[in-house]
Amino acid sequence: MKKLFFTAVSMFIMTISFAQDNFKWDKIDSIAKNKNEIYSLTKMFIGETWKSAQDVIQNDDKEGGMILVKGLSIQSLYYQMNDHKWTFSYTVKFLFKDNKYRIVIEDVYCQAARCAQYEWPHMPVADTYPSEKGLKTTGVNEERYLEVMTTLKKELQSIADGYEKYLKTPKSNNGDW
Repeated sequence: MKKLFFTAVSMFIMTISFAQDNFKWDKIDSIAKNKNEIYSLTKMFIGETWKSAQDVIQNDDKEGGMILVKGLSIQSLYYQMNDHKWTFSYTVKFLFKDNKYRIVIEDVYCQAARCAQYEWPHMPVADTYPSEKGLKTTGVNEERYLEVMTTLKKELQSIADGYEKYLKTPKSNNGDW
């Protein structure tokens, strides 16, 4: 009975500590590292994940335990003999203190869309196809819309997963180089 209760409580805590809802991720976890170690690893993760860390970091507050990143994701879909491209903007907040970190990915929206030299509708970001005026608001049918959203969601999920893995993977001491 105790084991069943412990399992139920553990699953409830894991559900609370990681939520992903309609293009918003919020992950909180504990780790056996102090604030300075988490900060340093977070800066390294940002530098290795985005092409230019200086361009994406909007706020870097080591004492306050927060780094704010503004990123872009370009989704491309080739059909009707044209390459369609959508540029999505998103915000990533890295929050940290001794023995704890949090990553929040939010504010995902389409800021640009092009097909060859033409502007394309800026598609809304959602898990489901817009039921009313779907083709007019997205510029694509439901299948293509869901393909773009799935690819975008996988990319953002990989940021959250990659950060967790990066923090928890032991780093070697480069003293012998």
